This record gives sequence, C-alpha cells and structure tokens, in this order.
Amino acid sequence: MTNDDTTTFHRRVAEELGARYGGDECAPEGWREIQTWHWERAGAYTAAIETALAITEMRVARLDFGGARQWTERVLTLLERIDVESRPPYELRACALALAVLEFGGQYREGLEYARRMLRAAQRTRNAEAEARALLGIGRMQRELGQLVQAETVLHNARDLAARGELSDLEAEARLHLAKVHQLQGRHLEALQELQMAREEHEREEHETIDEKLKLARVLTGIGDVYRVLGANQEAFTFYTRALSLEQGRGSLIGQAILKDKLALVLLNQNKPADALVSAEESLHLRRRINDIVGQARSYTVIGTVMSCLGRHEQAMESYRRAYELQEWTQNPRGQCIALIHLGDAARALRQPQAAVLHYEQALALARRDRDQIGIVRALERLGDLHYAQAQQSQALARWNEALQIREALRHVDEADKLRYRIRAIQPAG
Repeated sequence: MTNDDTTTFHRRVAEELGARYGGDECAPEGWREIQTWHWERAGAYTAAIETALAITEMRVARLDFGGARQWTERVLTLLERIDVESRPPYELRACALALAVLEFGGQYREGLEYARRMLRAAQRTRNAEAEARALLGIGRMQRELGQLVQAETVLHNARDLAARGELSDLEAEARLHLAKVHQLQGRHLEALQELQMAREEHEREEHETIDEKLKLARVLTGIGDVYRVLGANQEAFTFYTRALSLEQGRGSLIGQAILKDKLALVLLNQNKPADALVSAEESLHLRRRINDIVGQARSYTVIGTVMSCLGRHEQAMESYRRAYELQEWTQNPRGQCIALIHLGDAARALRQPQAAVLHYEQALALARRDRDQIGIVRALERLGDLHYAQAQQSQALARWNEALQIREALRHVDEADKLRYRIRAIQPAG
C-alpha cells in the first residue's frame, strides 16, 4: 500500500466514523478517540484538533479532569502541525480548557501560564472578548496565588474591556472575581458593591437559562461570603440557602459541595456545631463522588474546624493532616499554607508548642516563597501569639509588628486594630 493509499484509507475511516456515530447517542465509548487517531494518520490535523477539542470538552463536562488534561496537551502538540495563521482560535479553546482543568486541581501557577498564553493569542487576533476572558483567567490565578494587587489591576482591566464591548455577562463575571479580591483585601463594602451590580445584571435577564441561574448562584454565594466575614450570619445563611437551591436545580454537585462547606461555617458561627458537622460531611461525600481532590481538602479543613470547636482536637488534627496531604499531592501552595496554619492551631490546642511553631514556620516559609501576603500575615500573627503565650515578648513584638505592616498595606482595618491592641498591651506608648 502506497503512502497515498494509506492516507486515503485513514481519511475514509475517520469520515465513516463521523457519519455513523456523529449523531448517535448510543454510539460506542471511545469512537471519537479512534477518529482522532485516523485523522492524524491521514494528515488532517485541523480535523484531528477539532475532534480532540470535542473530546476534551466532554471530559471536562464529566469532571474527568485527568483525561481532559491529556487531551488538551495533545491538542497543543497538534497545533504545531498546522499553519501559524490558523492556530489562534484552537489555541484559545485549548488554553481555556487547560486553565479550567488546572484551576479545578488547584495548580494555579501553571494555570497562570496558560491564561497568559490565552492573552497573547487573543491579542494577536485582536479578539476583545477573548482578551477579556484571558485577563479574567489571569486575575483568578493571581488571586489564588495571593498576588492581590496584580489581580485587582488585571480584573479591573477585564471588567472595563467587557463593558466597552457591551459583553454584559463577562462584565458581571469580572465583577464577581474582583469582589473576591476586595474581600481578601478587607474592602468588604467595595466587594458588596461589585457583587450587587453583578447580581442586577444576572437578574435582569429576560429568559433565565440554567447557565444564568448557575451564574446567579455564584454571585449570591459571594454576597453570602461578605456577610459571613462581617458577622451577619443570618444574612449569609439566607444567601447561601438561595444559592444552594439554584445549584440543586441545575444538578451541580460541585456547587452544592462548596455551599455545604460554607453553610457549615455559618452554622458553626451560630453555635450549631452538630448541624455544621453534618453539612461539612455532606460536602466531603459530594466531592468524593466527583473526585474533587482540592475540594476534599477544603472539606477536611472545615471538618477540622468543627472538631476544634467541639474540643475534639485529636480528630481536628487528623482532618487537617489529611487536608495538607491532599493539598501537597495537588501541588497547591496556598492550600498547603492554610492547612499548615490549622495544624499549628491544633497542636497549640493539644499543648504541643514546639509542633505548633514548626507548622507555623513551614507555613511562613511557603507563603514567603510564593509572596502570598495573606498567608504570610496569618502565620506571623500565629507565631506572635505563640511567643507571647510563652512569655517571649521581644519575639512576639517582632512578629506582630511585621504582620501589622502587611495588614496596613492591605488596608485590613479591623485586623490592624487588633494587632495594635496586642502590641500596646506589652509595649505601652511613651
């Protein structure tokens, strides 16, 4: 068989597979994967890319993120086989899928590189919508990495670009993520303003689709987060409950799991630890069903928090240790930092100060490495508190003063006031 004959054979098989199974809901599993291979052997790389992208999207929809990542990488490899001028649309789709996979797995640093690649592709084609989406991705990753100043700037740019292009849905999404940054910066009223504007945008839709309801649920969840941080637990409970009903109506297991963790924290604040534990355990069960490893780590953290409030510190330690192991496995530095701080808290409760110092110091080193200002300040505060409890006043002052500088830079007014009070208690003015 000549090369031409081989090429023709593979093309005919690929075409026959598409004709036979393209519209068949009962088609055999894996036919698209076989079709992609035949397109490649036929040298029809554009068709291979389109099929591989369809496979990736289906795997993401099924929450098969491991398989989705493999197929995304295959698409990016195939891109090298087509003309440079033809690549950007496929590159944008592939990078967006890679970003979704990496974000789900908590691999934010790698996700940031794909978001930046998206931005370059969008700018080459002068695609304003794709550029706004890429900026949104960059801002989300920077927020997760604790790079709040950079995230704020990028998300502002995404919001403004979407507004200029009259991309109202994208503008609302940018407001949602900008609000999350403001909340981490302690700027709760600004966060609430962005969320209210996003909420108005979603509620003004004349024909609310399932997707719109999901987006509204995310905004309502964000509003609940602000109220919870401000101590308005009943208001937070109301918004979380409404968001949960929307997530349940769509059948979104990941959305339900997120909200059950958040409801657990509200219930804990309302002195209902038994109910909180039930909610957190329901979240963990849902996350296991969808193999959400990063989410499982978060659920274990919430369970540990409930156990601590119940005085069951050994069980809390075990939950925090499990959370740390999962965050380490997914290479999520921010998650590792949070888990280490909780491990330090549990060690203190168990009267193991040396173990607590070790966990806090590990968290601090990790946060400094990644320039995670929130992680740095939390570890410093905990170390200062521990030094103070051990009558090591100079060490406590050093930690608290460094933490105060960061809190002031981040404009965390309430937290800064609490630090000043602690500092004055052992170092009176004058």
